[in-house]
Parts: sequence; C-alpha cells; structure tokens
Amino acid sequence: MIVDLPSTTTTEISKRLVALRHAVGAMAMGRVLTLLLVTDEEQADAALEVANDATRQHPARILAVVRANRRGASRLDAQIRVGGDAGASEIVILRLFGEMADHGASVVTPLLLPDSPIVAWWPGEPPADVATSALGAIARRRITDAGGCARPATQLKRRAKHYAPGDTDLAWTRITRWRGLLAAALDEAPYQEVQSAAVVAEAGEPSADLIAGWLAHALDIPVQRVSSADGTGIVSVRMERADGPIDLVRAQEGLSTLSQPGRPVREVALSIPEAAECLAAELRRLDADEIYAAALTEGLPRVSRRAKSAARAARAGEVPSGPAEVQPASAPSMTSRALRQRTPEEAAPPADELRQRVDEELEQVSSGEVRQSPDPETLAREVAAAVASAVKDAVALRGVAHLALTGGSMGARVVTALAARRLPRTTWGKVHLWWGDERFVPEGHEDRNDQQARDAGLDRLPVPAENIHPAPAGESESELPEAAALWASELAAHSPEGEHSPRFDVVLLGVGPDAHVASLFPDRDELSVTDQVAVPITGSPKPPPLRLSLTVPAICRAERVWFVVAGADKTAAVAAAREAHDDPHLPASWVRGTRETTWWLDDAAAGES
Repeated sequence: MIVDLPSTTTTEISKRLVALRHAVGAMAMGRVLTLLLVTDEEQADAALEVANDATRQHPARILAVVRANRRGASRLDAQIRVGGDAGASEIVILRLFGEMADHGASVVTPLLLPDSPIVAWWPGEPPADVATSALGAIARRRITDAGGCARPATQLKRRAKHYAPGDTDLAWTRITRWRGLLAAALDEAPYQEVQSAAVVAEAGEPSADLIAGWLAHALDIPVQRVSSADGTGIVSVRMERADGPIDLVRAQEGLSTLSQPGRPVREVALSIPEAAECLAAELRRLDADEIYAAALTEGLPRVSRRAKSAARAARAGEVPSGPAEVQPASAPSMTSRALRQRTPEEAAPPADELRQRVDEELEQVSSGEVRQSPDPETLAREVAAAVASAVKDAVALRGVAHLALTGGSMGARVVTALAARRLPRTTWGKVHLWWGDERFVPEGHEDRNDQQARDAGLDRLPVPAENIHPAPAGESESELPEAAALWASELAAHSPEGEHSPRFDVVLLGVGPDAHVASLFPDRDELSVTDQVAVPITGSPKPPPLRLSLTVPAICRAERVWFVVAGADKTAAVAAAREAHDDPHLPASWVRGTRETTWWLDDAAAGES
C-alpha cells in the first residue's frame, strides 16, 4: 500500500501511520531499528531499493530524507509505503523543499521508533563530519560509502579526520572476504612474519586503500599501493615472507587464486557483494568497529603509493603477474552415486540416450537461447531491463561496464526504454557506451547510429559524456581507413592490458533480412578478418555505402551477445542463422558470446505473427 501526502506535516504523517496500523495491523511490531536514509532526488529510488532489500533481514522503519529543490517555499511532501510495497519494513519518504531541506533532523525526530536503535546511511556524498551533522548526531551507527562519492580518496581522508565510534563505510564492508582469506593464510604453517605487502588496484579504489591500511596497521609492515588500469577494481594482494610470497589474485567472475609456498594453489570464492548485502551486514552490528577505525586512522597514512604501474611492478616480480595456475585434483570425486556403491555402468544412461543429450546441449549452445515478446515495444522494455541488470552486475564485480549498442528501429527503442528507467547514477557513471558499427557520414547526420540513439533519449542516461564513444565521422572514402584506425585506437585505450578491444559485457546486435549483423554482410571479406577489431566497409550492399564495423573476433569477446530482432521480414534470416554455424552466407551465425548468446525476438520475428 502506498499513501501520498503532498504538502504535509509530521503530525499528519504520524496520524496516518497510526491509522494504517489499525487498518493493516500492528506494522510497527517487530521493527528492530530505524534506518535513516539520507540522499538526493537522483539517487533516491536506487537507494530505497537497496535499503528495502537489506532490511528484509532486519525489519525496520526506513525514513528516507530526500533533499529536493532548495529554492522556493519550504514544503514537506511525504509518501508512506507498507505491506507488499515495503517488503519486511515500513517506509516513509520525506521530500524536503526550500529551507526545510537543511533541517532534516527536526522532521524525522517525531517519526523515530521509540526504544529502538537509529542507523543513518548516506549512499552518496555525506557531510564532511557525519558524527556531528544534525542527522548523524541522533544515530548510533553512521554508514557512508566512499565508493559512491566523486572523489573516494578525499572521502577516506575526511572519514579519518572526523572519525567517531559508530562510523563505518561500505568500502570497508566489501573487503570482508578479502580480509578473511588473508588472515586465514597467515594462520597456517610455517607461521613466518610478513615483511612487506603490496595491494594492486585501480587508482582511487577505496576498498583497496582500506585493505592496505588494514595490513599496515595489523602487521606493522610497509605496504605499497600499486595502481592498475582504470576499471580493474581490486586486482591482487601480495604478502612477502622469508620463504616466499602469499598471493591472493582475482581470477574470474566469483573466483580467485590463493597461492603460498609449500602448498597447492587454491581456487577460492571471492565475489564482490551487492550494496544491499553490504548494508545488511553493517546493520547486524551496532557497536564501534575498532578494526576499521585503526585501518582508517592509523594504517592508511602509513601506506606508500608507487609511481610504477602494475604492469611494470609485475615484470619486476614485485606483484603477481596474474592468477596462479590451479592444478586439477588427482583424488576421485566423492559423488552420491559413489557413496551408494553404484558402478559407472549402472549410473550412466544408455549410450544412445547420452549421445542425444549431448547433441541437444550442443545445439542449444550453438543456436542460442530464445526470449520472445509479443511486440517490439514490449521487447525493447524487456531488453532494457536485462541490460540494466547486466550492467549493474558488471560494475559491482569490476567497477566498470562496457555496453555496445545497435542501430536501427529496435536499437532506438531499446535506448528509449533505458532512458525511461530510473538508472542509478553511481552505477551508470561507470558505464562505457559503444556501437557495433556506424554509417560513415558527417557527425549529426540522421543516418548515424549514435545520432539516432541521441534522438531516442541517449542524453537522458546518467552516463558521463566522456564515457560515450561514437565511431569517427566523415564522408569520403579516402578518410575511411584512417577513421577505422582511430576507432581501433579508442577501443584499445579502454581494453585490458595486452588486448585490443574491451571485453564487452553486452553487445546488442540487430539482424537484417539477409542475416547481416553490425555492418558485416554476407559473402564479404570483412567477415573473415581476424587481425583487426575495426574494419572499414566500402560498397555496402545497404546504403549508405561507407561504414565502420567491429570485426567478428571483437564481438565474440563479449560476455553476452544479444540479437534484438523484430518484424516478420526477419523470420527467415533468424531461423537460418540459428540453424547454421559460421556460414559465410549468414553473418549472424558467426557471432556468439563467451558466456551467453540470446535471441530476443518479437512474435513476428519468431514466426508466430
């Protein structure tokens, strides 16, 4: 249930809460705390979603203090959410206008749950001294997030300068698993003292800074902070001992390697927790976090920063060059079948049935999954929702995401659907946008994919302008080779070290009636180019004749390749491409994702119109 109270007072809000309690039951019963959420209008929806998820484990009264427009007359707009619209909690959203925006403490005080602890959370930019701020002063626990601020390193310095018992930061919570694995490694033989340590992460990564500060204080050793490429997040931690280093290195999604002398390399789970998981963890404790305080105020100032890049430090043997190789286990697998003393012959299905299963799985992998929607508009909304989810996961895992958009009518519809969603700026500020191909016409021309995207609402996405990477523009064939080289350089500049194109999290592709994708057309030489990431196209069978396109290898490096297709004129091309594999007559049969290949189709494209 949602109740809107425009231009209201705290007295009216309290009365309405009492009335709702009688109407829907004693909703305040079982609330274990009051969570003060302090944010601005841009971050409000995303922060409320996180708070709602986190308080499923800790039912609370969530008082969201939203600082709205400070101009004009003072006004309080409120919204109450209870029942299914508030999950396990009850939510009161307080939008403060005018001078009232600076007096949030006066507004929330009458609405605090009696005899319950108060926790304040700032998902974005907090006050310089949270403990003495008006809202922080009434809270027992104060949670900030340096990772959600424009200048994380500056925020950590402020947190250290003004630290008070009860302060904590989600950048610290995110490294709980890292700290646990490193501490456990030191609890094993040979129990030698650590002489020094090095933490490799992208510059400005607050969680890495706190790991370094924690090591410096806890072990009383010199710690180096080595910077890696932007978007890499935390890469590795090395602790040097007399018998050799202990290396914890992030390997692939959710897994890392832990190596130390005299022991086999171990593969360990090391996924980055979501914001809701971190917030829930901090809500479990209400006492002062003394270890965080020591790492922040005493350890962090002792950390030295290396001018040398991570790559140079790795070549010098000062930090790990990458994940250690995990040797396959030699012990037999302890399966349930083995425990039931069943022989392989008894457990295995007949050979013909097994072959059928294998063929079915291979066919599914080759042709890709199909997701079907009734019409193009619904299809665009569903693709946009999936894109937003994939981007969120990528940023949470690596701190950066790369998304390649497509052109055409469906590309424009997807951009419009994305622009209509409330996208968190903290996430989308770390997203880079590209296109799979581009028509080589002057900038601003109506035929350009990037211009069509802007017309569809691209500028409403909370993506920084410097993170939007349109392909070069031009109009003459003589300019085309240089434009392709320029585009390749731009792609390489945002790629992992030693690689020539980003590892796209999602590549969206349209499919033409001739089964072309990007600007890779049937039976053309560009389809088989393997030594470039971008190629010039001349004499395109579809106007305009001059184009730029990503190559098949660049597209196939993507984790997810999503074909987005609508219209009955595409039905035959979709069916043929899904049945084929690397057919030069069907370019769509050449591309697939490393993790997922999905055909997003409307009913007409799926042949069900």
